[in-house]
Amino acid sequence: MSFHSPYFLLLIPVVIAGAIALYYYSNKKRQQQLSRVAAPRLHETLINSVNYRARKFKYILFVVGIIFLILALARPLGGQKEVQIERSGADVIIALDVSRSMNAEDATTNRISAAKNAIKKMLETPSNHRFGLVSFAGEAFLIAPITLDHGSILRSAEALKTGSISKPGTDIAAAIKKSIETFDPKKKTGKAIILVTDGEQLQGDAIIAARQAAVAGVKIFTVGVGTTTGSKIPDLLKGRSQFTKNEFGTDVITRLNEYVLKQIAAAGQGYYIRLGENGEGLMDVLNRGLSMIPTDVQTRKSKERIELFQIPLAIALCILFLEPLISERKKKSL
Repeated sequence: MSFHSPYFLLLIPVVIAGAIALYYYSNKKRQQQLSRVAAPRLHETLINSVNYRARKFKYILFVVGIIFLILALARPLGGQKEVQIERSGADVIIALDVSRSMNAEDATTNRISAAKNAIKKMLETPSNHRFGLVSFAGEAFLIAPITLDHGSILRSAEALKTGSISKPGTDIAAAIKKSIETFDPKKKTGKAIILVTDGEQLQGDAIIAARQAAVAGVKIFTVGVGTTTGSKIPDLLKGRSQFTKNEFGTDVITRLNEYVLKQIAAAGQGYYIRLGENGEGLMDVLNRGLSMIPTDVQTRKSKERIELFQIPLAIALCILFLEPLISERKKKSL
């Protein structure tokens, strides 16, 4: 047998030691009080009616009742039982753009950091949704499969950085296709992709991929990172004061492509929204967008320990109820 809160058991020796000390102290005080109010020759007459065995038994019974109460607080656990857990939530793939344009500093920090902070906020918000993670640049990779363990998705997202995918570019279509492959093909509803990107599509046809996703029952929400005015891209290999240049030696300006992202969202039967300074866009998708998706109640089996606190609690209540009914007086002989 184990206990859910074993630290309560530390109270048992304290209660026993305190009860013993209190018992002898109270007897001593009772004798002193008797000596003050009656002459020694009257003591025997006054205490003759007291049943000392019953008094001691009552005291022990009371202490035992307190000990059983402590055992109930410690929550003893028995064997395991199988339970069914029902949940109603969507399966969601977060597809995060890690192309070099996400280094642009036209967000609260830079685009990739702002996106990761927003993902962190969303994943730390309690929900029944299951999440997975895909990263993409010139190609897409599954980083974490769909799971209810939001903490593991968060740790994976925090580890991502630009340049982690060697193939340059931004292939949003590849991200959509990789996300679709991740879903359970047997599940027909309750599937969504959240694309977190600046929308600079350099290869692939994301709109066609989004239409295919809609046919497969997958809704697509696009979350735009950056500004439409754009920003230069720091070349982190050369230092923050150096910027990425094109083949003509001119600094590359990267801009949030809202037009493309709106088209992708419309084809995927979702909607487009900007990330916002504090990740409001992602939170909107979590609270409003995902609630629009029809979901089935899913049942999964789990095992949990059997709670046995009712037994010591019932014993304690019985003891504490019976203890006052025991008389400390001797029965008078007829």
